[in-house]
Parts: sequence; C-alpha cells; structure tokens
Amino acid sequence: MIDQYGRELTYLRISVIDRCNLKCLYCMPSHGAGFEAWDNLLTYDEIVTLVTCFAELGIRKVRFTGGEPLVRKDIAQLISKIRRIPEISELALSTNGVFLMRDARELKTAGLDRINVSLDTLNRNRFQEIAKQDKLYEVLDGIDCALNVGLKPVKLNTVLMRGINQNEILDLVRFAIEKSIEIRFIELMPTNGLVQLDPAERFLSTEKAQAEIEKEYNLVPVDSYFSSPAQVFLVEGTKTRVGFISPISNFFCARCNRLRLKATGMLKTCLHGKEDLDLKELLRLGVSKEEIKRRIEGVVWSRPEQHFLNETKMVHQDFQMSHVGG
Repeated sequence: MIDQYGRELTYLRISVIDRCNLKCLYCMPSHGAGFEAWDNLLTYDEIVTLVTCFAELGIRKVRFTGGEPLVRKDIAQLISKIRRIPEISELALSTNGVFLMRDARELKTAGLDRINVSLDTLNRNRFQEIAKQDKLYEVLDGIDCALNVGLKPVKLNTVLMRGINQNEILDLVRFAIEKSIEIRFIELMPTNGLVQLDPAERFLSTEKAQAEIEKEYNLVPVDSYFSSPAQVFLVEGTKTRVGFISPISNFFCARCNRLRLKATGMLKTCLHGKEDLDLKELLRLGVSKEEIKRRIEGVVWSRPEQHFLNETKMVHQDFQMSHVGG
C-alpha cells in the first residue's frame, strides 16, 4: 500500500480509548477532553477485523495508544487476538506508565513486543504540576517492571517544555543510561487550542536539547530505519540511545510510513490532517472487507505530502492528542 508520493505504509497506530487517567498540560484541555460515548468507540472485535484488513494491505507493525490504552479493560485480550494475525510482525504500546506495574506481565504474555513510556520529569512536584496527579513513583516502578518481564526495548518519551522541564534534560539522560534504555525528546506541537499549555510560549527545539546533552556526553549518530521520525544517537560509552523528534524544526513527512485509527473508527492518514474515512460506519453498515480495503487504499493514495504545522493560517479542526494517540 503506497500513497501518491511513493511512500509505503506499513505502520498502524490504534487509539483504543479516548480517556486518560492523567490530565497533562500539553494534551488535555483544562475543562476536560469531552469523551465519546462507549457505543461510539470501536469494539475489540471491530478492531481485529480492521487490523486484518490493514494487514492484508501491507501493515506489519501495530501500536496501541489512547488516551491511555491501559485504562481500557482487558486490553491484553485484544493484543492476544491481534498477535495471531500472521502478517503482523510487531506489536507495541505507548503508555503513561501508571498501570504498568499491574499490567506489564499480562501484556508480555499476551504477545506485546515493546513499550514506550511517557516521562517528562523526574521531579515529583513537577510531575504533579504537568499531569495533575501524584503518580511519578508508580511510573518509575512500572518502567522497572516492564524491563523485568522482558518488554524490550523500553523507550522513554519526553516532551520538551521551555521553562518547565528544560533543566532536567541531562537528568533524564542520566536516568536512561542507568536503566540502559532509549530516551527520545519530542518538540511540543500545536494541537487543540484549548489545551492548558501555550505551545508557542513553551516551545523548546530538539536542537537546544541536543546541545545541552553534548555539554556532558559525546553523541554518535547511528543508523535508524528510514521511516523513523527520530534522529538517533548513541551516548558514547553507554548502551543508551538518544532520539530527537522534531516535527516543527525539522519535520520528517517525506519518510512517514504510518496511519492512525482513532478510537471512534476514524482513519487519519496524517496526524495533523483531516479525518479521512469512517471505518466504524462501514463496519456497522455491513460493508464487505474487500470494499473496506478498497476505500482504505483510496484515502491512503490521496494522503497529503506533508503536515501543516508551520502554516499559521491552518486550523486544527479535529485534533486533540488524547483522542488520536500521537
């Protein structure tokens, strides 16, 4: 499955739920997220049917996101069912880590391969400021639990926020070195205009983060797979890799290989683009799998060449991170 610019689509990110147990400044509006009714969310059986369609079209990697995917009951059952789809070679999950101590072993047993954990700070008070919950220690214990049960690689995702966590960049790298895991620093992106954080005011480039790290460590470029959004470096003398994801200062659209399925069944062919296709409606109308695949191929072919984050006149009409899963 390719688009009109020759990019091959092999990676599907599935938001299994639009709810989250945290209220992070850069993700959630201060008044709440406006959750969908449960009947408007895809059932697990519908997700399995759609992943089967995507797998037959060339998708090989699936990542479960949210909201917070571990908020949805029995997520391991869904993972186990998708693990049995022969074309799917890799299953991953992105989480805030709060429930990892509870769920890590079950996730591994169900067939999950790898996990990404959001970690924006190592300071308990700052964690509470960012996430509106006092859950830092649960996240840290969850990271250890994921490592212990063999969910490897574990990667940390840190959103850079000027004036909030920029003085912790080196501390976070040291933490990753101590755990022998990868950490990726991500530029703050504009999303729903109602989020609690002003992205223009708090933006910090990955270039500045890299310069801060290089004050103490030598970063050696490493080859990463072509479609990776991150520029990746090995911290010399360690087992830790540092990645920089720069959607604003150095966007990576030319090598993007991913599609996103929202919890409502809406397919997005670009994170910051429009909702392209209502797959839930097609399923519930009884449309055949072959017709669903044909419709998917059509919107994938027409996906945009690049996102519009740097076009100030464009408005994010349907984009809220907690609904899309990043």
